[in-house]
Amino acid sequence: MKKILLIEDSPLQLKSFQLTLSKLGHEVLTAASAEDGIDLAYQTFPDLIISDIVMPEINGYQLCRLLKNDDLLKKIPLILLTRLNEKLDSFWGLKAGADSYIVKSDNTDELLNQVNILLQKAASISDEERIRLIKEKRLENKSIQARIVELLDQSLIESTIINEFRNLSEFIYATKILSKEVFSLIFSLIDFNVAVLFFNERDDKKKRTLNFSIQDVALDDKMLTEIKRDFLLKAFGEHHCHEEASYDCEVVEASREKKELVEDLNTFKSRIIIPINYANKTIGGIAFYHKKSSRFEPSRVMDIILQELRVLMRTKWLYAETKYLAITDGLTGLYNRRYFQQTLDREFSRSKRYKSPLSIALFDIDHFKTINDTYGHQVGDKVIAEIAKIIRSSLRKTDYIARYGGEEIVLILTETKAENTLIPIERIRTKIQNNEFTYGDRSIKVTISCGLAEIGSDVNSHEDLILRADKALYESKRNGRNQTSIYK
Repeated sequence: MKKILLIEDSPLQLKSFQLTLSKLGHEVLTAASAEDGIDLAYQTFPDLIISDIVMPEINGYQLCRLLKNDDLLKKIPLILLTRLNEKLDSFWGLKAGADSYIVKSDNTDELLNQVNILLQKAASISDEERIRLIKEKRLENKSIQARIVELLDQSLIESTIINEFRNLSEFIYATKILSKEVFSLIFSLIDFNVAVLFFNERDDKKKRTLNFSIQDVALDDKMLTEIKRDFLLKAFGEHHCHEEASYDCEVVEASREKKELVEDLNTFKSRIIIPINYANKTIGGIAFYHKKSSRFEPSRVMDIILQELRVLMRTKWLYAETKYLAITDGLTGLYNRRYFQQTLDREFSRSKRYKSPLSIALFDIDHFKTINDTYGHQVGDKVIAEIAKIIRSSLRKTDYIARYGGEEIVLILTETKAENTLIPIERIRTKIQNNEFTYGDRSIKVTISCGLAEIGSDVNSHEDLILRADKALYESKRNGRNQTSIYK
């Protein structure tokens, strides 16, 4: 036999519902007000609670919030009853934490059905367990009014924290400022010696930075690197540790007083590193370190911090995604021609200013029209996409690759003379020549031709550099294709 607590301020309806529920063969406890109901819930720990919404002093929504915010009572299923049939009423009922929201009517079948469903799902409470829970609650010795005040205070604190985080979205365009604001807010909520905040970049060419906040300790460069390695290992796994050189550390906030220098990671007795994921990708992460133990135990405040950080990081990621899509080619995922022109203009000016080498490589798929005519444009598109993937996987992080147009792909090779690019470019050409392009039961042999050109004293513009690479490409085509030529 289960215990059902029924809370209803109308004596007539209380009796009616009590008779209806008694048909199920369970013990039905009754309360004529929300205060009496809450008190009875703490005294009996029922298996199910059913409450009216429209009641004086404390309504059903408030009662529900109070019970669902109690660690011991929150698992007890709760049904809200009302004559109100507006969508907003149902919304508030479910947001308050109710397991079911039922509109009162002469037909009690829906109520009885929900009662059976929720009692079957609910975890059984043994008599021994019920006695233990009741004793535990008595020890707290809190009045109902004190519990309500506590709940309202907690709700106010939570909504204030959430609102403060939401206000930070105005800084998503400036990562350093955003990091400082996040650190400042979090440090006002929890204590830490070191915090690390990482916003991943959508564009692989952009610098990745781990932002640090350091409080009441001092860290040297060696220790920053140790923490960076620790963060990357936990957030991304072993393979990212090999790329740690491509991640910078920046201290955006630190206490000014001279503090103890920490030289060993084990000095931090409390450590927590949390990657934040979206669409199967790690879009960021947060870490906290403290010299004292047990500093980052699970709590409602920590839950809110992580919840709001996920929202903030997702917003920032989607903003970056929009910007990234504007500069990339939809088929290949390479930079588009417009972005290539802007990048080449910038790199050309830098090369001229500092007299540093700069080369470009222009690839063209041999007999591409024949591939399209023979196998169709869909297969042709797949060939372009696969070749783009092969080329991209063979480049340095400092190189830029773009779809120049049609079946042409262009590379910007910084700090490199044309003669030094010949071996890696030939390696790419050979890899494509030996690759099996298979689509269904079709196997296609594909080759590419390439033209190389480098900046020189007689090259006056980046357009001249492209023209030279194009002439070298034409030379490769004229000499039989599937080869690389350097402009001379």
